[in-house]
Order: sequence, then structure tokens, then C-alpha cells
Amino acid sequence: MLDTLYNTLSAGRTPGKQDFNASKMFSLLEDPFGIWCFFHAPKEESVNEINRYENLKVRTDRNARDAWIKEEFPDVVFISGETDAERFKNTLKAMLEGKNAIANAVLWNLPDNVYGSINLLVKDGGAKSKLGNFYYHIFQFKRAHDLKEHYALQVSLLNRILGCVQGFTPYNTRVFLKDKTVDVDYRDHEERLGQELAFWRLIRDGKARPEAHKPPKAANSPWRVYANKTVAAEKNLLMLPALSAEMRQALKINGMFTTDDVAHADLDFLKTFLDEPYASDAYYNSLAYLHNKPVLREAGHFPPPLKKRNLYFDFEATETFTKNSVSFVYLIGIWDKEENKYVSFVAKTPEEEIKIFEQFYDYVKDFENTALYHWTEYEVKKMRNLAHTHPQDADKLNALCQICYDLKVAVNKQFYLPAPSFSLKAAAPAFGFHWRQDDCGAMDSMVYFTNWLKTGNDDLLKKVLMYNEDDCVAMLYLEDKLKTAEVLDFKHEKRTPNA
Repeated sequence: MLDTLYNTLSAGRTPGKQDFNASKMFSLLEDPFGIWCFFHAPKEESVNEINRYENLKVRTDRNARDAWIKEEFPDVVFISGETDAERFKNTLKAMLEGKNAIANAVLWNLPDNVYGSINLLVKDGGAKSKLGNFYYHIFQFKRAHDLKEHYALQVSLLNRILGCVQGFTPYNTRVFLKDKTVDVDYRDHEERLGQELAFWRLIRDGKARPEAHKPPKAANSPWRVYANKTVAAEKNLLMLPALSAEMRQALKINGMFTTDDVAHADLDFLKTFLDEPYASDAYYNSLAYLHNKPVLREAGHFPPPLKKRNLYFDFEATETFTKNSVSFVYLIGIWDKEENKYVSFVAKTPEEEIKIFEQFYDYVKDFENTALYHWTEYEVKKMRNLAHTHPQDADKLNALCQICYDLKVAVNKQFYLPAPSFSLKAAAPAFGFHWRQDDCGAMDSMVYFTNWLKTGNDDLLKKVLMYNEDDCVAMLYLEDKLKTAEVLDFKHEKRTPNA
């Protein structure tokens, strides 16, 4: 029976490009353009960017999950094998033998072009299947507080595959989240699952090209670089900040498919089908792209007030990657403009977090003649929250907040930029700034920091500090560029006769 079942479900082959892995459900829902790239983009455009944060999280989750399974099911069988085919055959063998619990199971239904991995199969004698007077149901583990849509569809697909394997489809799949357990009813998701798989087949077969996301993350790795390049080269409407999919569709219905089209349109016409401020934002942002220059939105918000001392700062926060993970700010980095140097304060534990803020306070010293510049409200919100949890330092933290200046707000109020958003990672590169490391972003830095704590390898900490320093310098770089840039004032030109 083993060989018959294997041959039927494998259709005489192993999973290939034409088959859908249940683990790709997140990509199908959240990054369908990346799915399209997998099938239709040039292979040489693929750039594998290692997600160190996700890899560490997966390893940590797997270790915790396996430990729980061994404790709850001492007789569990862990599936292993050199190849996918061997692991699938070993899963079928364990199921046919009626093992009470089967971990790291692999199931295929290649005649239907689907397959996937299951954290745990648990035997149940409550109904018959073609395996015998029992059947299996699924336990799946997710490191999240709530059941996300793609989780529900993923486990529903796995449940469907399981039903084909054993000839009985259980109604419920059990999902273990961080703080609770949820039973997912297959019947609630069966119709949506069919729709999403049909969408995947359209993408695979070249009959649908989904929309990408906004750069600098138009798609996920390995297609992020290609997607960013493609969206920019097409002058795609995605390059316009703040427009919803419905607004972009309205532009297309009215004959505007690129930022150039919008720049050459009549603003009054745009206002007939786009509400304000979206019509004006789309128009002037498109002009910024067309001329590759900032467009003046409203004077008086930029440049920031110059003080005797001007410090550009940024926080890095992390998790501890444990069951009861605690997020804390482990690094405060500062670019001291007048001293032309980078200064950093590092906390190794959550308990040391408040100490680096005290060091930050001591470094400022002269609060009357110092300005602190940051990008987004995160830093100030963090200090306000710390002031509530550390009342003994509340005066110091509030004093720091009082001299903070959000550069993002100032730039956003004064300019339309030739950039897809006002994130620092999008705005600074629009004026030529580049981070020095390709392998260290915000999430990577968490992993490097965690590994530095474990190993004491100072090279890892140096990478984190370099990334943070670049974040700080990027703010000053963008500020200087905008101070000296030729700025277009189309609003003023339109008000001035014969301008």
C-alpha cells in the first residue's frame, strides 16, 4: 500500500516549479509580484538577500517547538531523510503504521500541484480513514499573537492535502500561537483557498501580473532588487506616495499609466476624480520625478533651526529571541555635527536600557543650545514611554524630548520629493546616499547584536554600529542636500502671470 499511495500522490515525480508549496501562502497574499517574478523574470536578476532575522527566528522557534512536542508526545516520530521524496515516503510509512504522533511531516498531492510540511500530525481514533480505524489531524505552530489570514489559508491547504492522503478531511486544524490556541475550521476557508490557488495558477501561466509594492521593497528577496528597478524604470504609479490601489486604478481609467502621464495632466482634471490632497500630491510628486528635483510644497518648515550643537540620533531595538522575548533599545547612536564624529551607547540587557538613556542625557549637557534631530516619531514615543516606566529618570527623558526635531515631518511639510515615500531608506537614496553595507539592515542588526552577545565577536558589533552610524549620517546628508538643492515652485509659477 505504501508504494501505491506514494505513486498516486507523487504522480511519478517530485515537487517542481509548477507546484505550490503551502509555505508560500504568505507570498501569494502579500507579495504576489514576487511570485510572478519567480515564473517570468530573468533568472539572472534574482539576488538572494539573506534574512538573518527570519532565519534566527525560525531556528529559535523550531527548537522550542520540538522541545514542546517531545514533552507532550514522548513516543513522537520525527521524520527525516536525505531527499524530499524520502521524507514524504517516511511520512506515509509512519502514518500507515499508525504512529501516535509524527513531527516534521511532509505531504504531497502533486496531481493537484500542491504540497507542504506539517509541524505535527496527531493520531485520532474518532473516525475511520483509508489508513485504518483512525485518522490524523494537524498541529501547526506560529510565532504570532493572532491568527493571520495567510496562516488560516496555509493550514487549510495542508488539511486539504492531508484529506487526500488519508481519505478523510478533518474539519479542524489546531494552531498554537504565542499566547493562545486556535482551531481553524477548514469549511470556513475552503472557498477562499480555491480562489487563491486559482490566482496562483493564473500567475504561473502568465495570465495575470500582480501589482508590486512601493520601492525600496517592491518585492521580497530574491526579487526585491529587480522589482525596485522595474517599478522605477516603468515610472509606475507605485512611485507616488500615499495613493491607494483604488486611486491608482482611477488614474489608469483616465488614461494615466505613468508618473510622466500624471505630470503632464491638468491638475484641475485630476481633482475631478481624486480627492484632495491626493490629486495635488500625485501631480506635484510626478513633477518632482519629471524634473528630478524637489518641488516646494509650503515654505517655512525647512531647514531646521540651527543650534550651537546639532546631534542626529537613531535607536536600534531588538528582541531576545526567547519564549518571553522582551523588546528593548540596545543602541543609541549619535552623529555629532560640530565634532564630526559618531558616538554610541550600548545596552546588553533590558535592565541596562535606561542606563544608555542616562548616558545620552549626559552627552547632551547644554540643553538650551542643542538640537536633537531624528526621523519619524519612534524615538520620542519610546522616550515618553520610558518616562512612565522609569519615573526616577522622567525629568531627563522629558528634557531630551523637548529638544527633539522630527526631520521627516519638516521635509514632508515643505517638499514633494522624487521618491516613493518619506522613509529615510527611500528619501536619502533619491539624492545619492548609500548605506555602506548590503548585508546589514534593521532586522539584520538585531541578529548581529544577538550573536555578538553570545560570541563576544566584536566584528558583529562593528557591523551594527556602522549601520546605525549610516542612519544618523543619512539624516544630515539629506538635510544638506535639501538646503542646497534647486527647488521648483510650480504653485508660485502658476500664480505669476507670464512666469
